[in-house]
Amino acid sequence: MRVLTGRKAITRLPRRSVVTVGIFDGVHLGHQRLIQTTVRWAKRLQATSVAITFHPDPQQVLAPHTAPLPLMPLEARVRCLSDLGVELVWVIPFTRGFAKTSAGKFVRTMLFKRLRTCCVIVGETFAFGKDRRGSVDLLQTLGRELGIRVVLQRPVYRDGQSISSSRIRRTIQHGNLAQAQRLLGRPVELWGTVVAGQGRARTMGFPTANIRVTGQLLPPRGVYQVWLDHAGRRYQGLMNVGTRPTFGGGPITCEVHLMGFHGNLYNQAVRVVLLRQLRAERRFRSQHALAQQIHRDLAAVHLVASPRR
Repeated sequence: MRVLTGRKAITRLPRRSVVTVGIFDGVHLGHQRLIQTTVRWAKRLQATSVAITFHPDPQQVLAPHTAPLPLMPLEARVRCLSDLGVELVWVIPFTRGFAKTSAGKFVRTMLFKRLRTCCVIVGETFAFGKDRRGSVDLLQTLGRELGIRVVLQRPVYRDGQSISSSRIRRTIQHGNLAQAQRLLGRPVELWGTVVAGQGRARTMGFPTANIRVTGQLLPPRGVYQVWLDHAGRRYQGLMNVGTRPTFGGGPITCEVHLMGFHGNLYNQAVRVVLLRQLRAERRFRSQHALAQQIHRDLAAVHLVASPRR
């Protein structure tokens, strides 16, 4: 799989390609269906399968004050697309200038000239180009003119509603991780870098990895059973998402206590897989009371923790 970034990054033209276009935030089950259909048509037509995505999300550029936080960073999005078998991911930087590109120019320049697209796979409500004026009908008209087949993919439904990134965001914000997993096709995940903390948890006998998670949607404040993936290994643990009210409060942090891990993760990139919420965050009357609750939290997930001697 190749990843190209930039509007003019295509220097070696494919013989022909089958293309799908979207933000693909979360790479949920609906997105997965689009990618799988793209890969299947590319094999049928002996063409290169291509996923075009944009970064940042257009909403963050055009309406930054109201734009939602993404479900995943770009690197994770690209990795998920690759795992689905697409051969080329083209990341187009979204700017205010690029937002002025007309729907017709996008199809003629980006799809036809640069990718030699012979088939494009999109959802039934696909819209594109300046002010999202490009509709599926226009795409089909341009397709007939340029010899591009347009294949429409029906939405994927769960519980009578179509799956969308916005629906998944609402589900996570309400703390329903199980439902979010059903829509994503995998557990909710966070990506970040381990940074130095204040060391309070270590003095209590529960050393934690403090994870800097930026630009991603967080679940409600509370304690979660998690896995942490790093360098091909997986560790079980507890994560607290919150402001540490027992210690006077502060900005929201993500702290993970890992079982069976001995080492230094500082400055390392990690992925946290959220399994379930154990309880909401609350203020305890003392550090001792908090430590007792952490022992109960560990017991709830069948982990054995020995207090530091």
